[in-house]
Amino acid sequence: MKKTGLLLAALLASATAVVPGFAQTTSTATPTAASSPAVADTAAQDFGRLSVDGGTASEDIGLARQAIFDGDLIAAGRLIADANMALERARVDNTAFQKAETELQPAKTKSASPARAASANSTPVAWLPIDGELVLDEAIEPTPEKNAAVAAANRHLRAGNTARAGDVLKVSGIDADYIIAAVPLEQTRKDVARAAKFIKSNPYKASEALRDAENAVRYASVNVQAVPQQAAAAPQAK
Repeated sequence: MKKTGLLLAALLASATAVVPGFAQTTSTATPTAASSPAVADTAAQDFGRLSVDGGTASEDIGLARQAIFDGDLIAAGRLIADANMALERARVDNTAFQKAETELQPAKTKSASPARAASANSTPVAWLPIDGELVLDEAIEPTPEKNAAVAAANRHLRAGNTARAGDVLKVSGIDADYIIAAVPLEQTRKDVARAAKFIKSNPYKASEALRDAENAVRYASVNVQAVPQQAAAAPQAK
């Protein structure tokens, strides 16, 4: 997934036959409120806009761990400092949303998700959305054509063309999920600060702190149900 300043609301509004619904991530599915504008508004508000600085911090964290592994502590220290500054900027970019860890997925797809840890926090905290992409709905049998359509929609999203991405889904009649990767903002800041503290005296502990930050990533999804134009018009023709 690549960073993008995607507004999910723009994607949902771009196709008149797209029906949005917030996909609950708990084990018990909740019926999709397809006809309720409030559902779409909530989804867009909670998950619509990604944090560019949060994505930058995430990349810096990964690169810093690699630099420690390579023995380049000077580069690692610089990357940790950059990640810290990016997280400071992300605190005020108005992209964070409030959710409990128990409301989010531990893996990108439900089928690949391990059992949620008993230690998962049920108290809502600020989560920073750092990445996002469209994936084919897990209930749909994948085909080369459907995979190609989703890939094309993602290319349009990365280019900032949300209207075209919505058109691709509408014309193809594909149900997709928009998957958000997010990190707990304050805990990630603490992990990065811990890495900065130990990078010179104990690189191993610094790497552990960065690993904790990477392992804290959780996922949420918004369902985008695309109805082909012919199917949408069929009831009116009767």
